[in-house]
Amino acid sequence: MFKYPATLSKDGRNILVTFKDVPEAITFGKNEDEALLNAVDALETGLSFYVDARKGLPKPSKIKRGQKFVSPSALECAKLGVYQAMF
Repeated sequence: MFKYPATLSKDGRNILVTFKDVPEAITFGKNEDEALLNAVDALETGLSFYVDARKGLPKPSKIKRGQKFVSPSALECAKLGVYQAMF
């Protein structure tokens, strides 16, 4: 339900991760595994800005070639589900 496509791109020696649907969520890692691990935290933080501002959560777009899906943790997904149901 909360699976957002992430774009990974080389940024010098690091891998940059961005989310088209949640532009507030930006992170990086030394390699793809670290970048995707950091992406979970960045996505959760980015989505929390919408909750704090009492705005609707952005809908995930369809994944494109070369992108990876990233989801918040199970607990965060449960919280976001409750928030979305109340919104």
